[in-house]
Amino acid sequence: MRRSVRNVRPRGRGPVSKTIGILGELLLTAGVLILLYVAYVLWGTGIQTERAQDEMRERIETAWELPAQESTEAPPDEASPDETTAEADSRLEVDEVFAIIRVPRLGSDWEWIVVDDVDLESLTRGPGHYSHSAMPGELGNLAIAGHRSGHGAPFHNLDRLQVGDTIEIERADGVWTYSVDQAPSVIDPSDVWVVDPVPGAAAEAEPSERRITLTTCHPRYGSSQRMFVSGVLTSGEEI
Repeated sequence: MRRSVRNVRPRGRGPVSKTIGILGELLLTAGVLILLYVAYVLWGTGIQTERAQDEMRERIETAWELPAQESTEAPPDEASPDETTAEADSRLEVDEVFAIIRVPRLGSDWEWIVVDDVDLESLTRGPGHYSHSAMPGELGNLAIAGHRSGHGAPFHNLDRLQVGDTIEIERADGVWTYSVDQAPSVIDPSDVWVVDPVPGAAAEAEPSERRITLTTCHPRYGSSQRMFVSGVLTSGEEI
């Protein structure tokens, strides 16, 4: 006698299984989005910064030579109004450029254009000069900040600097060299004294040295603390 085979329908997924499945899909999607964001921060922003650096470099290659080409008493017909306007525009375009910084310890080709501010927008284009700090070669503390990750990570390997390493600053009017005398140190974000005219001294203290301080985030892929390196001027003169 043959037994009849009944059609057995597969049981549907229970509410717990469905919930787990949905959560798994959400976590997978979130993981992909996080990876894409990390890739953008580490590489995408670097492409934007590289473009900004290239644009600024093109501007200063000619604009920094303008003072030497100017004449205090040029005849009216020596330059047309259009040329005068173009020269003025060229000056305005390099207002955001502060200097060029080179640190041989970080590579023979390590060179960055420093912008003239440290707000978030400025630092997307490169290292930035604390506007209240000293100018190159001046008494006081020339302070420069830079990203350690993302936006080209100019100060990615700042922790490699050692006492005796050199930091070179170039502007249109001169070149100055500083020697590191304070190895990389970690501080809290509230320790803003490192960019004071006399680091660690009272606010009213008068500077007697010509110093430089580089600051960045710590750890390398985080911002819970800060890292700084400091040095003293060893040579430099205005052109």
